[in-house]
Amino acid sequence: MTQNSHLTRTDLTLAEPEQLEMAQQVKERQASSQMRRRELVTRWRELGLALLFLLPALAIFFIFTYYPFGRALWLSLNISNELGEPVKFIGLRYYQQILDFSKPDNDYLRSLLTSCEFVLLVVVLQILCGLGLASLALAKVRGIGIFRLIFTISIAVSLASSSVIWALIFDPSTNIMTWLVDLLNLPQPGLLTNAETALISIAVMSIWSGLGFTFVITLAGMQAIPGELYESASLDGAGSWRKFWHITLPLLTPILLFLLVVNTIETFQAFTQFNVLMNGPGPDSSTNVFTYAIYQSFWIDHRYGFASAMSVVLFIILLILSVIQFTFLGKRVHYR
Repeated sequence: MTQNSHLTRTDLTLAEPEQLEMAQQVKERQASSQMRRRELVTRWRELGLALLFLLPALAIFFIFTYYPFGRALWLSLNISNELGEPVKFIGLRYYQQILDFSKPDNDYLRSLLTSCEFVLLVVVLQILCGLGLASLALAKVRGIGIFRLIFTISIAVSLASSSVIWALIFDPSTNIMTWLVDLLNLPQPGLLTNAETALISIAVMSIWSGLGFTFVITLAGMQAIPGELYESASLDGAGSWRKFWHITLPLLTPILLFLLVVNTIETFQAFTQFNVLMNGPGPDSSTNVFTYAIYQSFWIDHRYGFASAMSVVLFIILLILSVIQFTFLGKRVHYR
């Protein structure tokens, strides 16, 4: 009996540390669970506050961006009445009509190709001109600030005002461009009245209008390149062209990619200059870009569903172009 009670006391003595350790582990689990619960409540509270602060911006985006886009998408699948209300569901018939490659005289595909031609003219030349002017603006000469101001002056002029100014320049009655018309031996007296020169003339005006923005962004990127790189290259015997090709251009690729994407989207959506300068599809529909065709379908022909389908097609094209530019050209970008 004495031996059994001795064993029992011994077992209890051995079990006490184990019980204490288990109790400690339970307390730690409870504390950890309470901490996680407290962190979760804090995160939800912070998320609620963030959504509360974002609510005005989200409301504006929904009212002016997401809802109109959803409305346009729904209208593109329906025939609408004169009030713009859908009356009959037709599915993808409008999209098939726009992208019908079997018709050689498809005006909508032709306007899309005109837009592509206009984008190639404007975007490429605008970036090249901006890069050239930014390189000149870095020259350390007296009075270079005046030239920088001149290069950026087009930023202060709105697109509509620029269009009016260039309309006066292209007007045959002002005789400003008579020498160029005579040099090209054009059948019509004005550059905008000839199918061969109308789109190019508007492209020149668009390049001038957007050149200030491209110049400022490019100049800021070039000024951010460390001067030590040019000094090291000079010590190695590199000339101006080699320094530009191996230092300036690679380190400027993020800026150039940004300008390429932004200018492509902006030029594809160009409308104001065509409306002010031409106020129509132009001679032989040479300036009937896709955005102007959308405008005609919506406001003149009152084909709201068809115009909505054209807008969705333009959105998809811009989305695909942006993805391609970021996917393929983004690999060649050098981020410092």
